[in-house]
Amino acid sequence: MNIVTEWFGSDFSKLHPQPQRLHTTGAKLTGKVNVQFGSGLAGIIGRRIAGKMGIPKYTEESFFSVNIQHSSDKLIWSRTFAEGHTMTSEFVPVGTRGEAGYWIEKTGITSIHLGVSIEQGNWLWIPYTASIFHIPIPSLLRPKVSAGKSIVNSQYHFEVSISLPILGFIFSYSGVLREQFTQNA
Repeated sequence: MNIVTEWFGSDFSKLHPQPQRLHTTGAKLTGKVNVQFGSGLAGIIGRRIAGKMGIPKYTEESFFSVNIQHSSDKLIWSRTFAEGHTMTSEFVPVGTRGEAGYWIEKTGITSIHLGVSIEQGNWLWIPYTASIFHIPIPSLLRPKVSAGKSIVNSQYHFEVSISLPILGFIFSYSGVLREQFTQNA
């Protein structure tokens, strides 16, 4: 047992076998990432935000890896882009899935409370609230984040897309990854 299996409880078995294994042993996923930006002002803002997060500001496909590890109290995702920029997120579980629990993702100065949906064995994040420097972002100003991962032909397909109120789509990054297992619990 680890924090992921404890949080999911019996629902852990509803996940596809690959994410079950990944979240039991830890892993490194490698492949290509494709970054897209909105047009006009939305694209300018998207490139600035992406740059601050270490995400490439160009749209050519490039190398990408994610190292997934567990500690006794959090899940750690370290995403490395082609230029060597690493964006690390810590996911801290609150409660359990069976008791309306959620995860808190902390990346730099931002925190997002995330629920989880399991659809056809895939783990999809459901954003609830967000804050910057521990100050809640009002729902009218909060970015809309869509994030999920699925297994297709034994490969991890993922997409993260961010939009802002009024401006619309600002940027997304997506890709297809293969797993390389490591031993950490």
